[in-house]
Amino acid sequence: MKYKLSPSTLNLLEECPRCFWLYQVKKIKRPSGPISSIPIKMDSIIKNYFNKYRQKGELPPIIQGRVKGQLAVDMPKTLKFEEENGIILWGRPDEYIELKDKNIVAFDHKTKSKAPETVHPSYQLQMNVYSYLLKAMGFKTTNKAYLAFYHPDDCELHYGMCIHCTILEVKTNPTHVIKLLNKAYNVLNEPIPKPGYHCEYCKWREETLNVTL
Repeated sequence: MKYKLSPSTLNLLEECPRCFWLYQVKKIKRPSGPISSIPIKMDSIIKNYFNKYRQKGELPPIIQGRVKGQLAVDMPKTLKFEEENGIILWGRPDEYIELKDKNIVAFDHKTKSKAPETVHPSYQLQMNVYSYLLKAMGFKTTNKAYLAFYHPDDCELHYGMCIHCTILEVKTNPTHVIKLLNKAYNVLNEPIPKPGYHCEYCKWREETLNVTL
């Protein structure tokens, strides 16, 4: 059986192999709550803004002078590669930057309440996957990516919302992706793993089994 994995499912594997197995093999997802529509709308606005400057062949002013390169053109919307063991890995970067040395790297948008000081592990894994896929698909690339964080600041709201952009350059590690893909293959071809020791979902399920109604 072929399995399709993405940065989010590999992140799930790192969090809890059992939840990963249940999702991939039995199609049982973790429970989830309502999703805010504000980040979705922000993402649409940001992408339209970038597309406008891509047509002009320019970097958007919000990132000019902070990224050395230009917006790449004619890049696939989705990166996808099938491993020899049948696992299909895919990812969808928000943007691509063509550096001055012609290397192509991923550029992703994130919305936050404030400027981050470090890169969250899940974002790091996401960028690792994009670097791995670019190389696997034959693009000229290097172990680097960019994260752009858009966050609000105090302002007079009647003049409009004040949004700042903080850009972090990320050093990627495609080798870590190879290790995770091997781990994923092993987990998927074995019986269901034990409950995750630190997994709140597994913990909740185990506790409910001991409840007397």
